[in-house]
This record gives sequence, structure tokens and C-alpha cells, in this order.
Amino acid sequence: MAIESPNYNVESKDENIEIRKYDDYIVAQIDLTSDYNSALNKGFRILANYIFGSNHQKSKIP
Repeated sequence: MAIESPNYNVESKDENIEIRKYDDYIVAQIDLTSDYNSALNKGFRILANYIFGSNHQKSKIP
């Protein structure tokens, strides 16, 4: 499974660190207290609804 990574430019780096400037992006997160399978199912449904328009702006997120 591929995981998308936000676009960024490397501002500077040395042998130990890299300073990056990221493009704007949206992060959606929820906290649930449940067993793993229930949390996975509930969390997926909540986030999917949010992405498909059940959010404050009532708009889909690409």
C-alpha cells in the first residue's frame, strides 16, 4: 500500500538534518477508545464521511 506524502522543498541540509518547507495540506484525526477492530471500523467510517462532505464546510476533500 502506498502512502501519500505532502510535497516539500529542501531548504537546507547537512549530514545530520534536513530543513523542509511543506506545501499546505489537511490532516484529519480522531481519537477512539475501543478494541482495535471496532476502532478501525468506526474510525474509517467517521473519516470517510468527513472526506465526502460531512464536515464544517460541507465540502468534499480531494
